[in-house]
Amino acid sequence: MSCDTLLAFGEITRIDLIKVAYFLVALYLSISVHEAAHAWMANRCGDDTARLMGRMTLNPIVHIDPIGTVLMPLLMVITPLLMPGGGLGIPLFGWAKPVPVNPLRFRDMRKGEVLVSLAGPVSNFILAAGALAACWIVIAALGAASSGMVGRIGEMVLLFLTSLMMLNLVLGLFNLIPIPPLDGSHILGVFLSREAAAKLERFLVPPLNFIILIFVVLPVVRPVFWLVSRAADYLIWIWWL
Repeated sequence: MSCDTLLAFGEITRIDLIKVAYFLVALYLSISVHEAAHAWMANRCGDDTARLMGRMTLNPIVHIDPIGTVLMPLLMVITPLLMPGGGLGIPLFGWAKPVPVNPLRFRDMRKGEVLVSLAGPVSNFILAAGALAACWIVIAALGAASSGMVGRIGEMVLLFLTSLMMLNLVLGLFNLIPIPPLDGSHILGVFLSREAAAKLERFLVPPLNFIILIFVVLPVVRPVFWLVSRAADYLIWIWWL
């Protein structure tokens, strides 16, 4: 391998690792907001279980699952960097520690279950909107200073903010899918009869629910996620132009 090839490989690896680092920071911030939103809404609805267990916080350490939040995302983002041709095309998949919720303590059980389940995805959409607004502010603040050190710092900030926005859009939409253990399944269960909800819960148990999510649902909804991400990306860069 020539010296030029080694230098080129090193540069590509450095840039990719920066993107991976931005993505992981955005991921841990997003899951912290998501889980804290569940805990906050449960507390508002009368169940203080999560609050008493210290889960109503933005500290990512208390929400991290070693496999679902660390190992799986790392494998998903690093594998394409190491595999020839960009990897295996495995979809990003992971999870955080679920927030403990006791619906029996809700003042209104059915309303509480819907609100607590919606709180997570809604928090992701709010975070995505905030990241988009921050992108516009950064672009406006840069103005003519689009070159030099200020321009490079601005581009790094925009890279992080766009990662944060795209990730939260996808997380919010993904969690609305009505398959356990995603939030959408709890929302759907409230509108089903007890018998139908029980049958659905008995059918979609591990590992079948994960198999359906990874190999059936994700390939179908991936184009939708891509379109939403590209639309949000367009909103940013049209402002830049």
